[in-house]
Amino acid sequence: MNFLRFLWHESGAMGRQISFATFCSGAISGFLVTIILGAASTATDNTKSFSNLLMFAVALTGMMTAKRFSLRRATVLTEGIVEKLRLRLADKIRRAELFYFEKIGAERFHTLLTTETQVISNTATMAINASASAVMLVVAFGYIAFLSIPAFVLSLTAISVTIIAYRLSLRSVDPLLRQTVEQENRFFALLGHLLKGFPEIKMNVRKNHDLFGQHLQPAAATLRDLKVDTGHRFVNTTIITHSAFYVLLAVVIFLLPRLSQVEPSVIVKISAVVLFIFGPLAEVVGVLPFLAKASVAIDAIEKMEQSLDREVGSHPPVDLENPPRSWDFESVGVRDLRFQYENADGSPGYALGPINLTFKRGETVFIKGGNGSGKSTFLKLFTGLYPPRAGCITVNEKAVLGPQLQRYRELFSIIFTDFHLFDRLYGLHAIDDEALAQLIDDMELTDKTAFQEGRFTNIELSTGQRKRLALITVLLENKPILIFDEWAADQDPTFRRHFYHEILPALKKEGKTIIAATHDDHYFDTADRVLGMDFGRFVADESNN
Repeated sequence: MNFLRFLWHESGAMGRQISFATFCSGAISGFLVTIILGAASTATDNTKSFSNLLMFAVALTGMMTAKRFSLRRATVLTEGIVEKLRLRLADKIRRAELFYFEKIGAERFHTLLTTETQVISNTATMAINASASAVMLVVAFGYIAFLSIPAFVLSLTAISVTIIAYRLSLRSVDPLLRQTVEQENRFFALLGHLLKGFPEIKMNVRKNHDLFGQHLQPAAATLRDLKVDTGHRFVNTTIITHSAFYVLLAVVIFLLPRLSQVEPSVIVKISAVVLFIFGPLAEVVGVLPFLAKASVAIDAIEKMEQSLDREVGSHPPVDLENPPRSWDFESVGVRDLRFQYENADGSPGYALGPINLTFKRGETVFIKGGNGSGKSTFLKLFTGLYPPRAGCITVNEKAVLGPQLQRYRELFSIIFTDFHLFDRLYGLHAIDDEALAQLIDDMELTDKTAFQEGRFTNIELSTGQRKRLALITVLLENKPILIFDEWAADQDPTFRRHFYHEILPALKKEGKTIIAATHDDHYFDTADRVLGMDFGRFVADESNN
């Protein structure tokens, strides 16, 4: 029911058309049964035989036309719903904040947008087909009532007992399905570690064995056991519903004559109806496990969408269709800025701040500090990607208010340590091909990639080369403030020297403000200031020029 409710809610006018066509297809299917049985009883009467044949041909044509319409439109509707659902979720994801996104995890969003939505796509057509069969069953039982009220009551009682037994059996399946989805997410996350961390596990046998033998294998076994257990429960429900068919036949043939005076010809007709409905009944029963899985997928999607709605609604709305106007500034900074992570159990974790800093326009500032000192967290706070627990960001000594946050972010181009390299220059439409080719040559990437037909021909490069390609994007964006988080760490000595002695000074001459987290103390003399950071606080401010 959850799945059918979802389809009805998402389908609109087309859904009502499909529902009507499905109803017609099922009703005509049931009517065909009565025509066939009537024709069988008058097979020797040539006049009635011809009229029955004509009625059969008309009904069959009507049924197939309605069925074809409903299934074709169902395909269009289903893929439209999946497209709308994916785009709606993607739109809400892009409006969420980075801290929330990292807390949920990219893998969870990826599963929802791929696996869970695909379950809905695979189930919809089956459900619509089964709906027509369900209508056919209703018509068939109506015909049984026409033939014999006692037979109808007995049949309805048998089916009702079956439905109750089925519901009780299915109730134990739902928690297992949810556990299976959660375990599947854990298993896929471990597979992600295997695939993304392939070089590391090849270098370390203990890590290789621990990941595979102590985590991946047990997770796979648990997932297998859950799926087997779930499958066994579904087998039980299938056996119950299939048994109902034979119980129904037994009720009609053995019990009905003893409870009511019914002519043998009527019993034959009712038995024939029961035999006719076996196929539709099996179709209805067969779709139930898929409906249960789809309902779990829908529940997960709806909960995530509600979570996204709360997240997006907790921040001022942002117009993502129109870039905000540029912001002239002489200084940017932070005032009494504080931030704190939470541990998995909700207790306070790593803290940063209080921090008071000002960066002047055109200034080059390096931030030094050991791993875990808070450099990356500060840069995400400073660029407006993380929400501070206290304090504020300032432009020209004035606090940046919530509605101004996106305008503030537009001041920056960023390359963090966990940067993503896009194969296209999204957001850049007036590209000077000669200037871009020159940049690729300056970054010593001419023999590695090129920009053709709106995209880079190759982004499967070394980490240092990918960073150079990311730097090209940053330069083309031409933002006033550039953030580099350990950018030079993966460069060879020659290009590292080129970065500090030529690229950064050239950017400074253009008036760019540069803030870079770096360990390269040999090049600290190229900065206007070097700030030391330790345990979430700035501990020194050393002027080098």
